[in-house]
Amino acid sequence: MSTPKPEKELHLPLSRVKTIMKSSPDVDAVGPEPLYLVTKVTEIFVTDLAKRAFKNTKSNLLEYKHIAEIVQEDDTLDFLREIMPRKITVRQFKELMAKKAAKGNESDESSEESSEEDSSDESSSSTTNPDSQNS
Repeated sequence: MSTPKPEKELHLPLSRVKTIMKSSPDVDAVGPEPLYLVTKVTEIFVTDLAKRAFKNTKSNLLEYKHIAEIVQEDDTLDFLREIMPRKITVRQFKELMAKKAAKGNESDESSEESSEEDSSDESSSSTTNPDSQNS
């Protein structure tokens, strides 16, 4: 095997990549060759992602939203979707939360109604029809 290239050719710090690799419970030790390869591949991946996102911009400024858009559109990048969601405004967030709360209230109300019906069933006599109580 050939020895790894000098660290000067890399843009990411080897020590940081090694720490990330060793954070996996399945990894006991990290040799110099795999460390170099993973670091180099990570650099290539990040560069490719940035270039693809930059192609879709209309200005000379690359922003988070451009990268997040690539991640959301490309199925091969679905492993990044949870950690790179599209940015939304505070107004959009509040609307989403209001819709979620409304759905939660609807399900809470229906479960409350069914529990009220259950309790009225238990308290009423066997001759009383619970459906006639709600009419």
